[in-house]
Amino acid sequence: MIRRSASAPRASLNRRATSIERTPAPGIETDIFQWLSPEVREAVATAAVRRHVDAGGFIFQHGDSERAMYRVLEGTVRLSLMRIDGHQMIYGLLGPGECLAASSLIFDHPLPQTAEALDDVQLQVVGPAAFNELRTKHREFDNALLQLFARRLRTLSNQVATAKLGDLPSQIVLRLLELARRDPQGRLMVTVTHSELATFVSVSRQSIHRVVKSLAAEGLIALHYGSIELLHLDRLKAKAEFL
Repeated sequence: MIRRSASAPRASLNRRATSIERTPAPGIETDIFQWLSPEVREAVATAAVRRHVDAGGFIFQHGDSERAMYRVLEGTVRLSLMRIDGHQMIYGLLGPGECLAASSLIFDHPLPQTAEALDDVQLQVVGPAAFNELRTKHREFDNALLQLFARRLRTLSNQVATAKLGDLPSQIVLRLLELARRDPQGRLMVTVTHSELATFVSVSRQSIHRVVKSLAAEGLIALHYGSIELLHLDRLKAKAEFL
C-alpha cells in the first residue's frame, strides 16, 4: 500500500484551505446534490454516516478494497497517486459538496487513488447497502450518478486532450480552472503555490513561473500573495481548449 512521502507539499495547502470557500468554478461542478430534489437530498443525508478526518489523515489509500461514496461537507481533500520512488501525481483538490469514490460501489475494483485530508474534513459516507437502496428507491439518484460520472469523464477527456495536443500554457490554464474556487467576495481564486501547481502538471517550477507571468501580462489572471485570481473565464477556457 502506498504511503505519502514526508516531502509531499501538504503544509502550505493546509494553511490556506480554510480561507477559500470551495465552490467549484462554472463548468466543473461535481456536487451530486445539484441534480437531486430536496426529498432525495434528505434521503441521502439520512442514509449517510458522518465521519471526521483530521488534517493529514487518510480517507482511503490506493489499493484499499473498502467501498463507499464520500461527499465532502467541510474541508479540502487531495486525490493523488504516488510511486514507490516517491514521485507523486495529484489528480485534484475536492471541497464541500464534491463526491469521490462513488464508482467503487458500481465497479468492483480496488480504489485507484489516495484521498488525504488537507485540513480537518467532515464527510457524509454512504456505504454499499445504503447506496444500493438509494439507487433502487430513487431513480433520480441513479440519474444524478450518471451526471456525476459524465462530468468526471469530460474533465478527464479535457486533461488527456490538452496534455497530448495542447501546449504547456493550455495544460496549466486547464489546471487553474479545475482548482479555482470562489472566495467570499465572489472572485475565482486558486490557492496553490507554483511548486504545487508544478506537481499537478508534472513540469518544473520554473516553467510554471514563466507561464503564470505570461498569463498575468495578458491580463487573464492577477497574482496575489499566495494565490492567483482568474479574471477572464471565457478567454481562459478558450486557451485551455476547454470543450
